[in-house]
Amino acid sequence: MPPTAPSPDVQPAAPGAAGRDSLLKRYMLPVGLCDEPSGDIFLAHAMRRRNLDRLRRWMPHYARVHGLLALLMLGLCGTAEASQVSGWLVAAAAVPTAGEVVLAAVFGCMATVLHLGHD
Repeated sequence: MPPTAPSPDVQPAAPGAAGRDSLLKRYMLPVGLCDEPSGDIFLAHAMRRRNLDRLRRWMPHYARVHGLLALLMLGLCGTAEASQVSGWLVAAAAVPTAGEVVLAAVFGCMATVLHLGHD
């Protein structure tokens, strides 16, 4: 059977679109940072050490990024409240702000634990 051409209504993705999305995801969250252990116990131990080294290196970055975003969003909510914007809009902005504050706290605690638990 001969290969068929793609239908005209299906548009191919831009060449760098997937790369930008994954780069943004990598910059914002520790997705795909660690490798899954496999092999014998020595290889698994070496992979665990490499994963801990990566986490020690990148967790302070994630804590700073989300701390800055949390501060910006808290400032935005404070400014909106001070300028007497509708309460519904302030409440809608408070939800992602709370998420950023939680992420900043979690990543900050993880960075501290990884720093203090260094061998």
